[in-house]
Amino acid sequence: MTKRLIIVLCASFLAAGCGGNSTNQKPSADTALADSNAAAKTPESAMENSNTISIMTSTDEGATLIVKNDCRNCHKEREKLIGPAFSDIAKRYGHYDIDSLAAKIIKGGSGHWGDAAMSPHPSLSITDARVIVRFILKYK
Repeated sequence: MTKRLIIVLCASFLAAGCGGNSTNQKPSADTALADSNAAAKTPESAMENSNTISIMTSTDEGATLIVKNDCRNCHKEREKLIGPAFSDIAKRYGHYDIDSLAAKIIKGGSGHWGDAAMSPHPSLSITDARVIVRFILKYK
């Protein structure tokens, strides 16, 4: 009897814990206002710590574009794969390099990070390439 009671209680807690944030629930006006006020007070650089940024959990459009394109075939977030890690790119470049890096994503290139050449991405718009670069620079 005791084992059944424990199992039922555990199952109840698991069900309650897993169902708390359903996608068809809308936040209340108070919650939305509090969230927007907190975001307005927090500088953009402090919103995501470079050690906690993750392409898979970020809602940033740059992360979405990285997933949608073939970037992860050659790059990892914090480790060298074929190309440099995003964190290494962010350490080497700054916001003044956004346009040149976006152009390099589109045209491809080689020689800056060793022998491996980056394949061109001519179908990517310059706007989307800039969004990707801005996201990568958050790894600084």
